[in-house]
Amino acid sequence: MARNKNNFLDFLSGTGNTNVIFEPLMSKTSSEVLIWRRGKKLWSSPAEYIRTLASVTERIDSDFFFADMRLFTDEQKDSLLEAAAEIKEADDKVGVGFICDCKEDVDLASSVADCLCIYGDATSDSIPVIRMNGNIEDAISRGDSGWFAQDNAAHYLEAFGDRIKIMGGLGVEFVKNSSPKKIHSVVGKLAAQYRGKWACGSGGVIPKENYYELTSMLGAYSKIR
Repeated sequence: MARNKNNFLDFLSGTGNTNVIFEPLMSKTSSEVLIWRRGKKLWSSPAEYIRTLASVTERIDSDFFFADMRLFTDEQKDSLLEAAAEIKEADDKVGVGFICDCKEDVDLASSVADCLCIYGDATSDSIPVIRMNGNIEDAISRGDSGWFAQDNAAHYLEAFGDRIKIMGGLGVEFVKNSSPKKIHSVVGKLAAQYRGKWACGSGGVIPKENYYELTSMLGAYSKIR
């Protein structure tokens, strides 16, 4: 299936059931290996950072890339948004999300973002929100579209999957310590049982030392895609 941000947005809104991936916190080293390019230049400016993330998105067949505003100074954030807007203008099928932790960044990112990944209590009334921390019941009460699960995806899907999208939740420890066969099996079962309710992802940051396991998870996603 061709990449299209509407796959992800329809998933969040409950109007689509395409299997999607949500792995927004990938390590720099793993990102570099995936795109077959390495070096400080890839991360040397907001614009280079955005272009690198866009390349990773293409490589893993994701409909979105997610830029972390927490990594940048207030002076750099305008450049970050400008670079993201250029990517969107060049390819309107690619979705852009921003990771934020304060109302100021939420307001700033809303001019460009297709969705927001928010730590803390800030929210948006105009753009879908994935809550990155806190209690899932609070995320449901707030009206968030998705909730970032660190692990126990099956539990959260069974208990809350009809009320909010579960993002990730395979668990970093599970991915690190499982064979490719086991990863493929679990991803396949979750995708089949909870289609339209679960976004494939680890729920954290898979260490660079576990690149092989990361690619096993990405390969499992490519099968359910």
